[in-house]
Amino acid sequence: MFETKFEWSDLYLFLAVARGGGLAAGAISSGLSAPTLGRHMVKLERAIGEVLFDRLPRGYDLTDAGIELFGEAEIVEEQMLHIQRRRQIRNAHIPIYITAGTWMTRFISMHVQDISTNGVRLVFGASEQRHSIARREATIGLRNTRPNEQALAARKTTRVAFAPYATPNAEKLDDWIATTAQTPSASWVRSHKISQIKFEVTSPRSLLDLARQDAGHVVLPCFVGDAEPTLIRSGPIIDALSHDQWLVVHGEDRNQPSVRRTVDLIAKLIVSNRRVFGGIE
Repeated sequence: MFETKFEWSDLYLFLAVARGGGLAAGAISSGLSAPTLGRHMVKLERAIGEVLFDRLPRGYDLTDAGIELFGEAEIVEEQMLHIQRRRQIRNAHIPIYITAGTWMTRFISMHVQDISTNGVRLVFGASEQRHSIARREATIGLRNTRPNEQALAARKTTRVAFAPYATPNAEKLDDWIATTAQTPSASWVRSHKISQIKFEVTSPRSLLDLARQDAGHVVLPCFVGDAEPTLIRSGPIIDALSHDQWLVVHGEDRNQPSVRRTVDLIAKLIVSNRRVFGGIE
């Protein structure tokens, strides 16, 4: 019966026409134009080698061959729906890996109830080293530059500002605290305050701990420093460090319901706090 190969999409369109009783109704359910749908039906008939419809002024009636194919196509449709349901169930249990720098991970963790949904497991990866979303090392990434890989989709959220901070007791000191982490703010401190560095830490998180102990000045994102009650700004916003924040996801993953929902929630959280990120007091 089947002399030429055809795809599930051909059967899907056939079912749309058969159930609608013609091209007009089939076009509405399939999203294709009636002429395009008509060409698909002719192509399918040629592939099968039998006439599937009687073309009548009032619409399309199934022939005996069409009735036979209709029953077979419904079986295939049920199998395809079963496969889709199983994939949706599996995807719902796949953890979503969210990677970001130390401070963005800290911020998101402090607002985790705003981005979590039932049935979705979130895994947070705080690192100054960028994970490759293109190679699926992470599901969602928060980046300070727009990615240039074609496989990735990106959404700009807000502008992030940086400034120096210290306790009131340490504000008049010339001591600075640096981190060996490879970050733009660490590079700025080494370029501008190299002779005044008194302490070094390997983790950016330790900058905050030392600053709280009157150890000296640190450069922090404003959304971190301004939220710390023991610190004050010890200088103006450093324009050279300000950057846009991007939410990045693989193009093939962004339409998965759990991933899309998580991306939307993170974006909403960040945008609603844009004044905090921008250092607008």
